[in-house]
Amino acid sequence: MPVVVDEIVATVRTVDSATLLDPKLVRRLVQAVLTVSDERRERERRRRDDSRVGEDPVDKQSGW
Repeated sequence: MPVVVDEIVATVRTVDSATLLDPKLVRRLVQAVLTVSDERRERERRRRDDSRVGEDPVDKQSGW
């Protein structure tokens, strides 16, 4: 199941205890959102790195 996260703004109100999510499910949902957020941030970083103009194409990690 793909998850797309751009921006989340939400207000959650519960009416009774039966409407609350199971804590295990909440943890799984939060972990899924964090994973997707990290992946998106990494894609954006790679995109910025790939689109830089005028920099030396030296691999800074390997020292080449």
